[in-house]
Amino acid sequence: MKYFLFIFFTLTIICNAQEYKLSGEPLQGSVMIGRGKNISEVYLDNEPVPVDKNGRFVIGFDRDEKGSKILKIIFKDGSAKTEKLTVKKRKYKIQRLKVKSRYVNPPEEEMERIERESEIMKEARKKIGLVDSMMFVDGFIMPVEGGRITGVFGSQRILNGVPKKPHNGIDIGGVGRGAPVKAAADGIVVLAGKNFYFNGNFVLIDHGLGLNSIYLHLDKLYVTDGQKVKKGDVIGEVGSTGRSTGPHLHWGVQWYSNRIDPMSLLDATIN
Repeated sequence: MKYFLFIFFTLTIICNAQEYKLSGEPLQGSVMIGRGKNISEVYLDNEPVPVDKNGRFVIGFDRDEKGSKILKIIFKDGSAKTEKLTVKKRKYKIQRLKVKSRYVNPPEEEMERIERESEIMKEARKKIGLVDSMMFVDGFIMPVEGGRITGVFGSQRILNGVPKKPHNGIDIGGVGRGAPVKAAADGIVVLAGKNFYFNGNFVLIDHGLGLNSIYLHLDKLYVTDGQKVKKGDVIGEVGSTGRSTGPHLHWGVQWYSNRIDPMSLLDATIN
């Protein structure tokens, strides 16, 4: 009897050690947080997903993600589990804005500058994913207090009657120039950009495991490249630099290059 109980107890431990949990839902523009014991590798449609030393990982679904994804978890004992994730569609709004014409059809003399800044952004985003820990374990906050949402994620932008790319973040206005902008979560500053044609002054932060956030149109910058920041640290001030219709913060989030709704992170279950 004791021998049977010992075997049962051992098998229970082994089974429990090969479990994982997923929080969130497979929805366009959302992330899912995974965690488990003895996880060795994670794949999403055969593409590797980084796992931190505590068995935590993130997967994100782009604004336009379609169909299903296969999540595969491989454990240290060689066993594996797979799960089919069917991505749910969202409906997006249309937003019409009036901006200075030079931001819809940039003058020829600005094209070299725009191309140069685009290359700087590409190089900066190549660094996303180098942080192999979940620095955002304490969750996310709104980067501006007391504001109102003036632009939602995913909306089709019509600028001066010309269709442009969808809005890949949220706009927070109603606070005025100079209001403090805070880091939404712990992370490392990848790029503190100054006076870019479209972005204005901005900060790009890597939160680890591919999750990153960007803060555009700042009036002032208070951080530098490579600086570690904590959730709630003031990184700049609300402004209207770059392509902006007035003082506000554009807050964008991506999982690698997948565009994520920042609002989905505020209630995300991290632990």
